[in-house]
Amino acid sequence: MSEEETVKQLEPLLKKIAENQEHLIEAIDKLVWLEKSGNLDALLGFSALIKIVQDSISDAVVERNMEMISNIGLISTKFTSDRALVLLNALGDAICRCEREPEPVGMVGLMKALREPEVQKALGMLLNIARELGKNI
Repeated sequence: MSEEETVKQLEPLLKKIAENQEHLIEAIDKLVWLEKSGNLDALLGFSALIKIVQDSISDAVVERNMEMISNIGLISTKFTSDRALVLLNALGDAICRCEREPEPVGMVGLMKALREPEVQKALGMLLNIARELGKNI
């Protein structure tokens, strides 16, 4: 193939690149960030997992699970700080330790519970979260 033919064949591609230059630069920046942060390998691992799941179950189940995995991925990017990870770990542990159904609590029971240091600490954390959430909504 001559040089002229090669250039002619590349013209549509070069035109597309020129038309989408800004988006391509953003995509490349994101790809570089994913690689530098080590998240690209994790993303590829998720892709492989999704492919395995797709091959083994029905389309409807795959779609539902893919949406759920996608949502988990979006949520997990928000919880990268040590504080958030500690809080999530504590929450998971607390849920696992709650082996019995909670009993209904009235006003008197609530007032008694408010004297417990563990309850006070948990409520303090919930109030901090509520304050920060209120700033962002």
